[in-house]
Amino acid sequence: MVLKVISCLFTGSGFVLMILAVVEYQKLLDYYKQESYQALRFGYRIHLILLYLFIGGFFTALVDSILRAPDLLYTIIAVIFHLGAVYVLFTVKTQAEAALMLREKALEATRAFVNVIDLKDFCTKAHSKHVYDIVSLFYDQLKEFWHVLSKEKLLDAAILHDIGKINISTEIFRKQEKLTVEEWAIIKAHPAIGKEMLDQTCFSEISDWVKYHHERVDGNGYYGLISEEIPLESKIISIADVYSALCNDRSYRPRLSHAEAVAIISKGAGKQFDPVLVERFLQIDRKILENL
Repeated sequence: MVLKVISCLFTGSGFVLMILAVVEYQKLLDYYKQESYQALRFGYRIHLILLYLFIGGFFTALVDSILRAPDLLYTIIAVIFHLGAVYVLFTVKTQAEAALMLREKALEATRAFVNVIDLKDFCTKAHSKHVYDIVSLFYDQLKEFWHVLSKEKLLDAAILHDIGKINISTEIFRKQEKLTVEEWAIIKAHPAIGKEMLDQTCFSEISDWVKYHHERVDGNGYYGLISEEIPLESKIISIADVYSALCNDRSYRPRLSHAEAVAIISKGAGKQFDPVLVERFLQIDRKILENL
């Protein structure tokens, strides 16, 4: 009777552990599909099939332990397989943690690189991080778009939206007088340069979002895209970018208040900005937005 209880206990717990392992592995797969730029290899299907087979094996062993009186050898094997289930679950969790840790490290390196660009102009210091934080808040108001938006990739595009400015001289950034035609052409080239840079990296998937973040829904943006031609992600970043610029000092003007910035964005609904997105942006808590 003691061996029967022990066998049932270890096969039953092994069955539960394998179910948890499948749940964790599925979360990891969802992360790779939705948030990661790393393509899934064919081998993941084999891993998933094996996990389901293990679940079936533990279930069969549990039923067998209940229906008959296990001997000592059977019980020892049940304990060993239970330890195997513990190992599998631990391995899957470790893989998931490693994937998240690698993303955090990559994000830290990206922020460090972006800071080099922002530091060219004391007025735009931490601008990219500010846009990143605004977009993070903005995303929470866009529930009807969550099925087509990847938050992590959207945030990556937000923090990298001005990466093309690395090619712009500090003198142009800090110039207080009106820019010349040539200087303005250099400024307007930064989205395309950003796309070219990102196309050479794993971020190629989001390069168009960066390129078109200065488009207007009325077609009067940098590249003349109209309304639905503009990626949704670019429209979101555009609003956050303008709000950040308006609420911070620039070499050519002092910062505006939250109310003034919101009034300008509201006025641009349907012209510069997507009206639905403007409506959602205005739903962000003012105090939280101002405290960023």
